[in-house]
Amino acid sequence: MLCLRDSGMCVLLDNKLSWKPHVQRVKTQLSRACGILSKLKHYTTLPVLKVVCNSLIHPYLNYSILIWGRASNATIQPLTKLQNKAIKIINPINSGSPEEHFQHLNILRLPKLYSFSVGKFMHSYHNKLLLHHFDEYFVPLSSIHYHSTRLATSKNLFLPRVNSSSGKCSLKFIGPKVWSSIPDDIKFSTTFTFKWKLKKHLLHEKNSQL
Repeated sequence: MLCLRDSGMCVLLDNKLSWKPHVQRVKTQLSRACGILSKLKHYTTLPVLKVVCNSLIHPYLNYSILIWGRASNATIQPLTKLQNKAIKIINPINSGSPEEHFQHLNILRLPKLYSFSVGKFMHSYHNKLLLHHFDEYFVPLSSIHYHSTRLATSKNLFLPRVNSSSGKCSLKFIGPKVWSSIPDDIKFSTTFTFKWKLKKHLLHEKNSQL
């Protein structure tokens, strides 16, 4: 097993790239955080609990999620359950759907955190803010459709045909798919406004694109 470490955080790689060791490590951290939140909820307010949640849970979910975020649903499910548990602890309202609870707290669910990360990556790609290794990683639709089309003029990218499950989990496939689902007014935003516009869009999106 290999540990890629940076600033005290790390991603655990196993020889099959199943991400199970990494998810297990994150699960341990989230379980501890839920225990802390359960004790704190009796002594403090919702805004404070939200700060604690964002400090103890979401750094582990966000860290390198672009790499491991497309692990199988069975592998990811324990993290989804723990994130839901944390939200119920800090916002114990019986009415409303779980999605409404996340919207109320302005927090993205785990699948949408991954979409958010992919969206940021693709925006950086289009604005040439990535390393030069990614310059030709994607194929613009405009290079395939020589006549003007709505998709080509929306900075959309060619979606490669893949048959394997690993291919459908690759950034070369997921990147164009997520990017095409983002409204044009968000795509053409400046880097300064893109993140909060995309987060707002994902918060109120009913169905995930992944």
